[in-house]
Amino acid sequence: FPTVPIRGDLVTGEVGICRRGWEPLQRNVPVIANQLTEAGVVSMMIADTPHHLNNGFLYNRGFTGWKWIRGQESDVLETHPYDFDTEEVQRYRKHTRPSPDNLPPGLRNHLRNSDFRQSEGDTFVAQTMQTACDWLERNYQHENFYLMVDTFDPHEPWDVPDWYIRRFDPDDYDGPEPIYPTYGPNKMDERTTQRLNALYRAEACLVDNWIGHLLRKIDYMGLMENTMIIFMADHGFLLGEHELIAKNLTMYEEVIHIPLFIYHPDATPRRTDALASIIDIPATVVDVFGAERGRQVEGSTLLPIILGDTEKGSEYAVSHGAWGGGWSPDGGSPHGSITDGTWSLLLEHKGAPNKLFHLPSDPEQNKNRFESDNDEARRLYQAFLDYLGQHGGPDEMVQQFRNRWL
Repeated sequence: FPTVPIRGDLVTGEVGICRRGWEPLQRNVPVIANQLTEAGVVSMMIADTPHHLNNGFLYNRGFTGWKWIRGQESDVLETHPYDFDTEEVQRYRKHTRPSPDNLPPGLRNHLRNSDFRQSEGDTFVAQTMQTACDWLERNYQHENFYLMVDTFDPHEPWDVPDWYIRRFDPDDYDGPEPIYPTYGPNKMDERTTQRLNALYRAEACLVDNWIGHLLRKIDYMGLMENTMIIFMADHGFLLGEHELIAKNLTMYEEVIHIPLFIYHPDATPRRTDALASIIDIPATVVDVFGAERGRQVEGSTLLPIILGDTEKGSEYAVSHGAWGGGWSPDGGSPHGSITDGTWSLLLEHKGAPNKLFHLPSDPEQNKNRFESDNDEARRLYQAFLDYLGQHGGPDEMVQQFRNRWL
């Protein structure tokens, strides 16, 4: 689920698969921040993800306040001379997207923007979490507030302090540094693939550390007694699984089955198998504050599940790669999936689906059961078509997908 479309779903509550691609947020689309304001809630967005804020994308619309931590990935920020031909940068360039030995803007700008770093506290995720802590010190006495903290990490480029990397790759290494790898079939050798995995895990650890910094601040300020916390991601990443290096190709579980942790002071800690989607998050936020649910809010509130009143979630969960916009960044081709928690049908960029997996018996999705369990595949595909029709899909679009297979 790509960076910008998911944030469209989060700030509007509206399923974007049929309505938006990777594009600015149209001014006629309602946002939940306005509904929160009407309910007396102070809302704040703190983000270092540039894509939904720059170039007039305006996904911060409606928030009481917002702050953008500049410099991530392709953000056009710094202009000072920078030597992109050093040995270190050449090692970065060996495996880059969209093709090897390249210097794409996402890497070029990021390296120049990060050139000022003196300590771990200068990393983007650290700046973002510290900014959130500072905001809480000044604003915690509001009766009701909604703080959306958005960090791009652990998205590539994976340029973390060396001590994090050595936790996962303690041996000396002088090979290519795939911090911004090529999407597609994995063409790296075994050792470089190991390095790729170490870099990703190191970046995830850096993020964990600084999210922990924010959570400790919330705890120390005594806010755990009256605050709900939602921790989530937008997508995962294939690190050689299924012989792929990607996020915007085939939608395996590694890409779409993202973390979701919710803390509520009145909830009993537990794990639930209830099926939920990203689109349920804004519906839950609106419900928690007792705000008016705008007509555009299409998800289901998770509050009854959180409080233990039910274990029943959504019947299906749909993931997609921005079909509505007709394209995906980085030369990718939008794919999708639909699951009922037991069966997962992977949706192709073009043509009929051809991959079906039984998740309880095959969680790593190595045994394709599309042919042997075709009835299950057809059931899921029909549910996908129904989903499109229920969430803004024009008849022509639904029919085009129907013509692919059924």
